[in-house]
Amino acid sequence: MSLPISRITVYKHGVGYFERRGPLSGESLRLTFAREAMDDVLKSLVALDLGAGQVQSIDFETPEDRAAMLERGSIHLSDRQSMLDLLRDLRGRRVRLVLDIEGEITLEGLIVGVDYEENEPLHRAMVSLYDAETRQVCSLPLTELARVDILDDAAAADLGYFLKTAQSEEDRRSATIHLSPGDHDLLIGYIAPAPAWRVSYRLLFEEKDEGGRMKDEPAQSDGQEVSSFIPLPSSFVLLQGWGIFDNQLDEDLEGVDLTLVAGMPISFRYRLYEPHTPERPLVEDEERTVGAPIFFDAAPQAPPASDMLSFGIAAAAPPPAPAAVRSSKAASFSLRDVEESVEVSSVAGDDRGALFAYHVGHPVSVARGQSAMVPIVSRRLPARRDLLYNQAKLPAHPVASLRLTNETGLTLERGPVTVLDAGDYAGEAVLSFTRAGGELIVPYAVELGITVNEQSRSERRLRTVHIRNEFLVYEEYDLRIRNYDLVSGLDRPADVMIEQSRLAHYELADTRAPDEESAGFARWRVACPAQARTKFAVTERRLVSRQEQVRGLTGPRLKDLLRGGLLDATVGKVLEEVLDLYRQIEVAQAGLRQIEQEREAIYKQQRQIQGNIQPLGREGDEGTLRKRYVTTLGQLEDSLTQIATREQDLRQTITRLEAQVVDRLAQITPS
Repeated sequence: MSLPISRITVYKHGVGYFERRGPLSGESLRLTFAREAMDDVLKSLVALDLGAGQVQSIDFETPEDRAAMLERGSIHLSDRQSMLDLLRDLRGRRVRLVLDIEGEITLEGLIVGVDYEENEPLHRAMVSLYDAETRQVCSLPLTELARVDILDDAAAADLGYFLKTAQSEEDRRSATIHLSPGDHDLLIGYIAPAPAWRVSYRLLFEEKDEGGRMKDEPAQSDGQEVSSFIPLPSSFVLLQGWGIFDNQLDEDLEGVDLTLVAGMPISFRYRLYEPHTPERPLVEDEERTVGAPIFFDAAPQAPPASDMLSFGIAAAAPPPAPAAVRSSKAASFSLRDVEESVEVSSVAGDDRGALFAYHVGHPVSVARGQSAMVPIVSRRLPARRDLLYNQAKLPAHPVASLRLTNETGLTLERGPVTVLDAGDYAGEAVLSFTRAGGELIVPYAVELGITVNEQSRSERRLRTVHIRNEFLVYEEYDLRIRNYDLVSGLDRPADVMIEQSRLAHYELADTRAPDEESAGFARWRVACPAQARTKFAVTERRLVSRQEQVRGLTGPRLKDLLRGGLLDATVGKVLEEVLDLYRQIEVAQAGLRQIEQEREAIYKQQRQIQGNIQPLGREGDEGTLRKRYVTTLGQLEDSLTQIATREQDLRQTITRLEAQVVDRLAQITPS
């Protein structure tokens, strides 16, 4: 006895919600599930009796495999000699054997065992029975045995356990819902693993004719009543979506209530089905050798690590489609034909915050092991055709795209879309996940008739110069220039939307305002005449600054700054004075370097004389030579004193000149 599935909700992340509903008489209901679904079932199972009865309890099969379950019992029967195995496993149990020898003969006793020959186990088997009252053992041929009555309750229970376990499926597990006696109106709901549903779109585009009508819009003559169909003010598309789901259950789905949910609810696996016994510390008795009590501190348990859940939706760029081809022949079908051929008025949308549900209004039937497609959206939407170019997405050519707003009132799940232009195949794309009211851009074909050559360069452009202490501060623009060279081989004019990512902290310069702009990109509509070349440039700039020491400024560079108007005449005059002071400082510093060289030469001469004088005696010629060396050393010391005086004068001069530099620069440094 079971309940049919009446309602299914399928999600995008590998689970489905299943609801069984119907009347039931009895005290139990057995449901089977795939083994891998048991964790989700136990996590979510809801059992309600909407009538007068009650749900009392739910039990489910152990997670052990069948072999392990059978091993736990005392009775183990094989597939070929089950009676022999049963009598063998009943050894020591009380039974009644019924023999069919010219009438029914019964014997009671304890099974001793079964003896048989390996070659013919069934024809020559003998069962031995022990009668405790008479203390006799009799042996009976198994071929004369008609029936075995098991009189031992434990043995009967073990046989029942074996038979119930043997019939369970290895990859299936059951749960039994126990009910109060009587009639019930049951509702059973649970989640279980299920293939994610998919969506496939059709996008049929039609443009108005020269009279401003769609091809399926009837013409209006003078005095003719206006059609109830009101054409939209621009070209439009018919967006049609089909939801695809799979029945991988072990039963047919007949007339179920189907809901497809877009979005990403948080879901996870939690181990509930397999028993888990945590490890505990082993504490042994200790030998008490002292009278005082002994205490042990419990080891701290590490807190469980929290599960971090993250999710995101990444939209993959569609592969380049073949070039769009506009057919000159009449279309095989019109937009109205497609619109009227599919009925989706019964599909209701339900906005659930982060989720969106498509509820299919008509019952859905899908056979076991099959899949189905159901229409979930069919709506005319205002649209326009654009040629979009972005080198990062597709170099060299713009992409023919349809641009529309999601005015379906529904959230559109991500999925592939086939574009039909006036009834002919035009290309393919992928619709991204789009909320109601969001814009949809469907790039479906490459426009090979227009070639775009893109080149980038950068340069620095000086904006202003000012003085800050002893530094020249240059403020200049860092320019990033992107040049687009568009060559059209089409026989009609066309507009190309140039899309370019915006650089952070840069502003547009020498470029008109974008036709469309967001935080990450900007688009410019560029008119491309037929059979002509068009150039377009986008310049972005950012103000940066750098500084150089005024000391490094040269006369020619100063004249260039004055001629360019970056410095006024007053500042230029002060800078000329400062540069003259720096030249005087350089002369003084050159004098210091010269003094240092002279001092080093004197030190060298002194060391040489000191080396020569050391071995000389104080009498005779050596004494005379020693005196000459001593006189020379005295002269060298006088020279060092004079050098020190000159050095001091030069350092004072440098200090005075540097103070004058600081004073002059302070006159032109803004406060």
